Amino acid sequence: MYKLNNLTNFTSLLKTKWDEIHNETDIFRYKIDGVEERIVDGKYFLQLNPDRRSKRRTPEEMTSISQPFDEKKFHFNKVSTKEILFSLEGRDGDIHTVLVNVSPISRYHSLLCPSVSRCLPQVVTPDSLNIVVQVMFQVEDRDVRIGFNSICGFASVNHLHYHIFVEEKTLHIETVKWQHFKWEMYLLDDELSVPAFCFKIKQDSSGQTLQQAWKVLKYFLEKSIAHNILFTKRGLGDDELYLIVWPRRNTCGAKQLSAFNVAMLELSGWFPIYDEEDFKNVQAKDLEAELVKWKRDDFKSICENIKCIL
Repeated sequence: MYKLNNLTNFTSLLKTKWDEIHNETDIFRYKIDGVEERIVDGKYFLQLNPDRRSKRRTPEEMTSISQPFDEKKFHFNKVSTKEILFSLEGRDGDIHTVLVNVSPISRYHSLLCPSVSRCLPQVVTPDSLNIVVQVMFQVEDRDVRIGFNSICGFASVNHLHYHIFVEEKTLHIETVKWQHFKWEMYLLDDELSVPAFCFKIKQDSSGQTLQQAWKVLKYFLEKSIAHNILFTKRGLGDDELYLIVWPRRNTCGAKQLSAFNVAMLELSGWFPIYDEEDFKNVQAKDLEAELVKWKRDDFKSICENIKCIL
């Protein structure tokens, strides 16, 4: 057990524990070794991972962005203790668990499950945002990203969790120029196939900016707008990070393991690919055509509404 506010070796601890489980146990549904990679058009990062389609757990069927937690379905309190990398204790004594993702997209792909024993649904909360920010300000390098997929935004388990990734390559979303929108909030609506909002969070004023971000996310929840979130420090100082949010078209039903499931990673410019022919032949126009399918027609009106609530 580690204290959330006093964890100085998060990345090295995660890597060490993850490697031990990956190399010495049969917990993973498949191994992540020698994954083929490809860069398309200088900005889209592709990884070939056919095992994820054929060997991962069947995603849960979900129809409402605020669908209640269901004890009868799969959740993270049902996993083997062998899947636990480590646990973090918050100031209130709440336990936040870091698990391996047994069907990983890439090496070190893990899950952060805030307040795991409370059995919260996959709905973003102010407390969980704060937990992620605390973790991000304690990671030792900028290769760590943490992301969230809402229900109807290609989440596959209805139990509150965030994805942890460690990747040395810079993602396309981390290279774009943001336009100031309001307060510490920025906007990108011209360059991306799916426009996004961005909050620049400074360590000494994170609470205030997180309150602004929560107002936006609460609006999405109230309006049943699916969304994906990325936390990244890439390109910033040690005491700053970006919280990027994409409002997007809603999905319905179970997540299909098709050629492209556009969630947080894909919106960032990172595409896990399941088919070798797709991996070899897909072009930027194909990826962008898939991305733009999830762009909301009402993004401009969403911007106007958000200006009024901030």
